Amino acid sequence: MTLSVGIFRIVLILFLVKIAYFIFACFYEQVETVNIDTYIESLDNNDGGWYMRIAQNGYRVITKFEDLSGGWINGKLIQSEWAFFPVYPALIAGLSSILGWDLTSSAILLSYIFSIAGFVCLFIFCNIFFNNTVQAFYTTLCVMLFPFHYYYSMFYTEALFFTFMISCFIFIYKKQYLLLAIMLIPLTLVRPNGIVVSMALYIFFLEQNNILSKYKIDWNKLFSKEIILNSFYFLTSPLALLGYCIYQFYKTGYFLAFTIAQNGWGKKATFPLSVFYQYNDATSILYSTYTILAMLVAVYGWRKLPLSLNILIWTSILIPLSSGSVLSMQRFISVIFPLFIIISYNLYKRNYRYLILVGLFVLQLLSYYYWFNKSQLGF
Repeated sequence: MTLSVGIFRIVLILFLVKIAYFIFACFYEQVETVNIDTYIESLDNNDGGWYMRIAQNGYRVITKFEDLSGGWINGKLIQSEWAFFPVYPALIAGLSSILGWDLTSSAILLSYIFSIAGFVCLFIFCNIFFNNTVQAFYTTLCVMLFPFHYYYSMFYTEALFFTFMISCFIFIYKKQYLLLAIMLIPLTLVRPNGIVVSMALYIFFLEQNNILSKYKIDWNKLFSKEIILNSFYFLTSPLALLGYCIYQFYKTGYFLAFTIAQNGWGKKATFPLSVFYQYNDATSILYSTYTILAMLVAVYGWRKLPLSLNILIWTSILIPLSSGSVLSMQRFISVIFPLFIIISYNLYKRNYRYLILVGLFVLQLLSYYYWFNKSQLGF
């Protein structure tokens, strides 16, 4: 299989996956009148609606602390849009303004653009990683078809974040550092953990330049002129976050307004491992079990991955857990591509590896039911 053939097949299969979501929506048992609006309305379920409201109204000026911090106040749940980062809603609003489309149509177009771009970039990276186009194709399908990974096609940030993140890895490999510097800006401003991902990217940069190998550092190379100058490209990430923090201060009076706003979702700093099985309900049990399984995969694959990818895995799991809840852990895990490199590497050895992918997609459609039903199990 050539690279171009693999890309064509990935785009084709992704379109078929999106069609499958639509067919599912048409046959959803609680829908009385079947039409395309039923499917479109489901795309902005849960947090997706917040991004659409920000795209329409922007961020409010905050004059009272409780309007920012949120939570239950006088028997009413207060939540603030400041909990969400700006790139995705800004892209929706910008595209809508340029094309003259409504916000929903613009969000759908962005979903197609970035879901395609994300999986194509993953295929390119895995082809570099495995040096095997067929195995790279299989890994890409594994991520695409895995349970809960319908997030890539919804009005969520997964497709954007994934695209920016994986493209940064590719640009480091190809030593295209100017493009890397540009891509780090939206990566940082799509989701709060973008700045942490940039740290894993810098470790990957050191590995690709033979400065860090098997946890050993070549200090002479680290302080060479070339490496020092190229390291400056990574400064766009903290500078972008600093600029956004200044904007938050101007609008709210708080430099880290986004962290304060998390209180509206009941999130607070907690020891990560203490959040498992906090409640005896299906959501807590499912999310806790799923996260623990992901951690076990990470432990199993530790020696099979470079330090940079291990750091990416563990920071991407432990930081969300430290917010005091396992809610939405499937979302956070869905973009941790090294986990699925480990999983697909083992599945690829099986005789019925493509039949396994079909089974995974059946499970994805079952999990999509909870998204469509606006259940916490689908957040």
